[in-house]
Amino acid sequence: MKLIKLLLPAIMASIIVCPAAVVQAKPVICSFDIEDPSEIKRTVALSKMGIKIEIPANYRAIAKADGSIDFTDNGTYQLFDCLSKNPGALGGRGYPGITVYKSKNNYLYSNVQDMVTGMSNFFIVWEKKQVNNTTFHNLKLRIKTKKGIIEVEQIDEEPIENEQQANELRTRLIQIASTIDIL
Repeated sequence: MKLIKLLLPAIMASIIVCPAAVVQAKPVICSFDIEDPSEIKRTVALSKMGIKIEIPANYRAIAKADGSIDFTDNGTYQLFDCLSKNPGALGGRGYPGITVYKSKNNYLYSNVQDMVTGMSNFFIVWEKKQVNNTTFHNLKLRIKTKKGIIEVEQIDEEPIENEQQANELRTRLIQIASTIDIL
């Protein structure tokens, strides 16, 4: 005990006198560019959701804890991988992609704007939300399958704030619908 009492002041003094001895690690920077979608396609079967979907070959699947699946480019996948392996790492950005999930909505026709032409059980959902003086548009594809109601959204980096952008997204969702088959 006497030895600890004698050494403690010396240890404390060395820490106070020599702060340079404590080296701080440089933070990890996670920075990966977004890759444009490949012209080459591949088909992924999502049997738990009752669909198969065609995605760009360079897209990666990310299974999320809530049961949803994101399909995004390899650069974004590498960014997420880097951030998950390095807590406290620096980096981040919006990301493009497609997310597929089981709907929490138990009514098929809630907020349905239109049926996708020529595709039974495929619907365009268009929700509008007014915040202050801005109308935000949320569009998604809703699909009735044997496994339940599935929703597909295109992940955008920016919120949609006008009818023109909403109609452009509606067109992209119809294109995505053409790449999906019900199992």
